Amino acid sequence: MLKNVVLIGFMGTGKTVIGKRLARELGYEFVDTDSLIEKHEGQSVPEIFRNLGEAHFRKVEKRVIHQVSDRDGIVVATGGGAVLDPDNVAALRKRGLMIGLAAQPQAILSRLEGQRDRPLLNTQDREGEVRRLLKHRRPFYAQADNRLDTDRMSVGQATRKIQHWLTTRLSHRVIVKLPQNPYEIEIGWGILEAIGHRLTRLGLGQKVAVITNPLVRRIYGATVLRSLKKGGFDTFLIEIPDGERFKTARWISHIYDALIQHKFERGSCLMALGGGVIGDLTGFAAATYLRGISYIQVPTTLVAQVDSSIGGKAGFNHPQAKNLIGAFYQPRFVFTDVKVLETLDRRNFISGLAEVIKYGMIADAELFYFLEKYLPKIIDLNRYYLLPAIRRSCEIKAQVVQEDEREGGRRKILNYGHTLGHALEAATAYKRYLHGEAISIGMVFAARLAHDLGLCTQKTVHQQETLLARAGLPVGLPKHKPADILKAMTYDKKVKEGEIHFVLADRIGHVQVRSVKQAQIRDLL
Repeated sequence: MLKNVVLIGFMGTGKTVIGKRLARELGYEFVDTDSLIEKHEGQSVPEIFRNLGEAHFRKVEKRVIHQVSDRDGIVVATGGGAVLDPDNVAALRKRGLMIGLAAQPQAILSRLEGQRDRPLLNTQDREGEVRRLLKHRRPFYAQADNRLDTDRMSVGQATRKIQHWLTTRLSHRVIVKLPQNPYEIEIGWGILEAIGHRLTRLGLGQKVAVITNPLVRRIYGATVLRSLKKGGFDTFLIEIPDGERFKTARWISHIYDALIQHKFERGSCLMALGGGVIGDLTGFAAATYLRGISYIQVPTTLVAQVDSSIGGKAGFNHPQAKNLIGAFYQPRFVFTDVKVLETLDRRNFISGLAEVIKYGMIADAELFYFLEKYLPKIIDLNRYYLLPAIRRSCEIKAQVVQEDEREGGRRKILNYGHTLGHALEAATAYKRYLHGEAISIGMVFAARLAHDLGLCTQKTVHQQETLLARAGLPVGLPKHKPADILKAMTYDKKVKEGEIHFVLADRIGHVQVRSVKQAQIRDLL
């Protein structure tokens, strides 16, 4: 996460007014170090200079800056001379982006006109003193990560420029380092229109079939097709109805028919524009058409962005069990525009949070605590909290896939909550629960089972259940007949020699795989 934004620069460059506006836009708290100093000393900055001297002011300033630097989620406006002390710079830089605001002497003097409470400008030649101080401090202000001239900028323009920098900084590339099929996950905000340009780097054939559902097509189809054509690709759309119940052999055949009709060759490429259903069907079609052609993942749901688009699992459902028929087939590229989640319906977005919480439970306690602290901002789609959560989830998934591409060992931990979750989906004909909702219930069940087996504390169970509930996910265990749930579990891919293998948490951030007797599962159900 980008914890803080620090504004440095000379007096009159707009640190306070821009900082307040920026904090409001980011959903951060605004902190002015001079105001904190005044509160600490019980007198104004001019009074401190006059009564106690500049040396005392700098000493208090240093103490305040070090206190501020231990916080996060703030926009900090510093005094003009704060960066003269290298310890201050190190403290401010360790938890955020440092932006230097600048202006010409004439603009600074115009903004300060009428202000006589500036201790360093109590002189007849104010312009000369401004020029002298600017010259002396220029190397110190040059330490900023970015520089913004505010002479001819409104507060709104300056704020938007800084927001653009912050979003760019939060954009990220994750490499899935597989020995045979390495690929890149690009994560950004508002980048969908660049998809055509990005694909030109991959050396693909000219034909690209975009597989999507009617809803996504209406919102993003034209944008993607326009971008692909601009990149020199020959494109067309294949539509699949929206919903898990359409992830079947019938619709795989529908894709094959369209590819044959358009004379697709081995150099041609498929693009999955949608959520997990579209991604899984597209991947399986790519794996099997002409014994394998390239495909690209462009996930438009949270579940797909953090989970199903990464790792190469592709397939479709059988009436008896989810994802029973499938293949491991890696995409050539995953292109994730987090901004598209703004058009995702609320229930689907909340459903996706189950997978993000899962990553915290299985591999990263720090991510779990981040979610505990900032969940309301993430639910509000604040990009400065949502992007880091998605990025970290993708990093975890990529790392696990790198270590175990075909689920022979460590990759099994990604199925935390899925054993019961998938059984629940199958038992309800994929109509009652969204994927993440079923996984949330499955995670609660797995945690309670782990506690019953003596693997984790009640506190761990409570923390997980509380976070899921706060996210708006279901946490009550299913009221279906245990026999129906157990029957669905026996078709699960994790069943071995009749025993059901569960991923069980022993603490937040760490899990293990255990075989569990059906009688124990039935008792807890």
